[in-house]
Amino acid sequence: MVRALIKENLSTMPPLYRRIAQYILDNGKNIGFSSIYEVSDAIGVSNASLVRFARSLGLKGYSELRRRLQQDIAQKISSYEKISGSGLGCLSRNSQRQKFFENEQENLCRTFENLDTETLDRVVAAITDAEKIFLAGFGLTRHFMGSFEYSLRATLDKSVVPICGCVSDYTPSLKSFTSRDCLFLATFPPYSGEGMHIATVVRERGGVFILITDSSACPFYSFADTVVRCERNSLLLNNSYVGLVAVLQTFVNQASLALKETSAVEREKNRTMERTGYAAIGSQGIAD
Repeated sequence: MVRALIKENLSTMPPLYRRIAQYILDNGKNIGFSSIYEVSDAIGVSNASLVRFARSLGLKGYSELRRRLQQDIAQKISSYEKISGSGLGCLSRNSQRQKFFENEQENLCRTFENLDTETLDRVVAAITDAEKIFLAGFGLTRHFMGSFEYSLRATLDKSVVPICGCVSDYTPSLKSFTSRDCLFLATFPPYSGEGMHIATVVRERGGVFILITDSSACPFYSFADTVVRCERNSLLLNNSYVGLVAVLQTFVNQASLALKETSAVEREKNRTMERTGYAAIGSQGIAD
């Protein structure tokens, strides 16, 4: 598959080719049926650059690149994207369940394919090195970032600052962001309008900005120091969040291992305080 070939060579490409490659990875379905003129105009590069890019992959030129993308699309339709048009309402309950399982499994596989070791190492370094960790999420994503916040607080001896609500709500917290801090922002279509404001503040102040999103179509994609791409295909709702949940849990686990002595102390502090708390209210159980 040509997409796999592009991903394999992405890290070693020069900046111009990387820009073309990322656009193709995000818009393969459209490019497979677009002329070289339409694609070059959309990316903002010359026709010759597209031809040279294709040849750098061992292809004869743009025409072969487009043909190979069409083949990729055909394979996806047969194995994954056809699900969306399979008439779920006409299937048995067991068949519907199987379709949903397969879809979410594919979301997980694609998400973790995007999360290479280098990216994960950068994220963990940002968590372990930061003085304060800011977590931004709006709409539905704020609930997932709230879970991430809880896990970080329970595991690490770090100041964790939630960023949510309207501009007036989060400004008192965001104003304390410095170059010694890092900020995570999770956003999926429709992308949060507040994200651009937050991304601008972080870039101006020099902190580390980690963006969790689905594609380079995110309007502040280029602002991020590190991008974690989550597959979001859903059969009924607008977005699937299984990939987001999985990568956030991975970040916590890896950071906990990186700071294992501190993490062990923090977990024991939590358990001790839980026991004290439940004893104070007369409960016999301890929450999981």
